[in-house]
Amino acid sequence: MRFDAIRRRVERSEQLLEGRALQTGTRMSALKATWLESWTPTRIILAGLAAGFLVGRSDPAKAMQRLAGGGRWLQLVGTLSGLLASLQASVATASAGKAVDHADEAADQAADAAVAAQAVADDAAAVAGDDSNANAGPRPRADRRRPDQSWTTPPAPAEAATEISER
Repeated sequence: MRFDAIRRRVERSEQLLEGRALQTGTRMSALKATWLESWTPTRIILAGLAAGFLVGRSDPAKAMQRLAGGGRWLQLVGTLSGLLASLQASVATASAGKAVDHADEAADQAADAAVAAQAVADDAAAVAGDDSNANAGPRPRADRRRPDQSWTTPPAPAEAATEISER
């Protein structure tokens, strides 16, 4: 064969390959869309029931004993599931701590806004010369907290334990 003939043949093969790659990509995206649309809730439930039935019939514990020669694999699976549960709990604790921090910041901002609003209201009342509120006595400040309750009797054991654990 001549070099020109070989080169034309290679070019045709490359064009054919590019066309097939384009067809494959188009058909793959169509298949993916059809696959995702076909999973309705009813089909998902039926597939789960069928898979559960097949797993139950296969008796995985007996298969694992035959495969591993004992319950070591099951013990490993139990240990790993406990590890994963503790990791999830620690992640949940960390996110709860962040939520508490955000709540504290929001409470501080709300207290600052209340103090500012009270100051504006006091200034407005002073400018208006409102004497009806002057006879009522001093107003409670928004930034003050209620005093702690004084106990006349000792707290219940659960309350005492809570007080100790909060410190």
